[in-house]
Amino acid sequence: MSGFDELSQNVFGLVALIISLVALVTTILQILQQYFSTADGHRRCAESVMGQWAKGTHRRLRLREFRVEVIFETPVLFMAPPTNKRGPIPGREIHYLTGTAESYIKTKVLPPHDQTKQDEQTYARVHTADDEKASWVNLLSALQREEFESRAWDEKIRLATPKTFLVKAPIYGLAVALQSKTRSWDFIPGSITKPYATSTMCHMVEIMSMLGMHWKVFDQVIWNLRAEGNGFILTSTIVHGLGVMAVFATTGKSTFQDNRIIPDERIKELAFGTVPNIFNDEQYLEREKDAQSLELIFGTNEEVEETLEGLGCSADTLKKFSRDHKHIFSVSFEIIGMLGQVIRLRGSSFRMVPNPTSDYWRKKIGRKASWKITVLMEIFHEHVQTLILNKAYHLSHEICQISDLWREIAKLDCTDEANISIECREAIHDAADHCTAYLLSLPQSDVLSVLVSHITNVVAVLDNPNSPLNTIALINANKEDTLFSYYFDKIRPAVVDGIDKENAENSKVKEKRETIWVVLVFRMLCWLLLHDFHQADVKVVPSDLRGSRMPVFIG
Repeated sequence: MSGFDELSQNVFGLVALIISLVALVTTILQILQQYFSTADGHRRCAESVMGQWAKGTHRRLRLREFRVEVIFETPVLFMAPPTNKRGPIPGREIHYLTGTAESYIKTKVLPPHDQTKQDEQTYARVHTADDEKASWVNLLSALQREEFESRAWDEKIRLATPKTFLVKAPIYGLAVALQSKTRSWDFIPGSITKPYATSTMCHMVEIMSMLGMHWKVFDQVIWNLRAEGNGFILTSTIVHGLGVMAVFATTGKSTFQDNRIIPDERIKELAFGTVPNIFNDEQYLEREKDAQSLELIFGTNEEVEETLEGLGCSADTLKKFSRDHKHIFSVSFEIIGMLGQVIRLRGSSFRMVPNPTSDYWRKKIGRKASWKITVLMEIFHEHVQTLILNKAYHLSHEICQISDLWREIAKLDCTDEANISIECREAIHDAADHCTAYLLSLPQSDVLSVLVSHITNVVAVLDNPNSPLNTIALINANKEDTLFSYYFDKIRPAVVDGIDKENAENSKVKEKRETIWVVLVFRMLCWLLLHDFHQADVKVVPSDLRGSRMPVFIG
């Protein structure tokens, strides 16, 4: 019996040992589970939420606090020239979203083919839209696709037809850049369920413009923001303890071809209502001691009045301008075309720019458009030819040179505004530069005197509801002829004669004013051929937010 008792004791001892071990393991697992459960937010930083950025997510042991901290990386977005080497985070490498294979890798964005494949798998599994992912991941993908597709289109147009001379590839002067920022989930507000990227208010406005989106709501009181367009939407809300949280989403099909904003640093000014002008030239301001630096701001009515006052318009002109300043398009666009810098890039077919005014650009592109700038240019040239014959100007005269410039452009066939060849665009660009050089060869006061006289006379006519300029919109055909015939027959003589009594009989002064007026109008037409505004775009963002570093968080 002693042997049986000894065996029973051994069995009981073994069972007790196993039970103890199980209890010990269970206790250890419970402790580990409680320990690792302190890694709050780790599952929210998974690949399904952050895409390729999830590779930067890891746990950090805090032994003194007996817990785990979740560390992750998200991008900080900003706009800058690709040559820029300074970013908001010192010491961190800057990566530009340029649509190249290298850029896709460095910015941790899936290439288009892989992204499409992943989306198809997601939709097949969930049968709904992929709303698990942080919206900034989709924003990065959209920005990369925008660069890839638009640059491919631009190159295709540049190489499409045989050229009489080699057109060099454009140098794109602006792109979205990012730096990675290391964050801890410990400092994420409790109401946030996904990692967020960051940017600033001014850069967000510029980025939305690059994607072809337009602001519909911009309420600074409650920071209710909404931008739409080109198959995207951006909305915002206020997060307590954080600030403005924006959410980006895809709502439809998007295209990135001729509708793409010109990638030039000066669009950062246009997006906030400021137009870079030809007189912002250091050499000119240094040479012309009486010249002043001008600011052309077309945002609010008050800003427009300040701009017109800065040009030299009278109080009466300001009142008439505020009442009515539109014929087939706004007089604001005339001023922009006459004095605005050429934003278009050499070698590029991109022509879209943000609308810096509060006036809609109602012009349509196509063969059936109600009016065309190319037709305006043809009628302008006919009137210039008549002017040259009547005044017997010498071939070396500036007005004769303007006529020759358009004659050379017309040989390249620019009747279809929607499909102007790159060779024709280069010629128009040359003509605009020629006009700029001429205007900058003159005292600023001479140029502004003619411009102000032009604005004064046009708005004086528009102040009469029954004037020929006000009834142009009712005409079904030949709007261009009606407008420019009136300009040459009525506005031009009024501008030429709009001088002081001392020079009233001075033929040289009158000839000079006439020449300046012709050059300004021709430059305006060239500028409008090289640039375009989206019909739904209008300036909504306050001008004082230009350069604002107010943080914006993208969920």
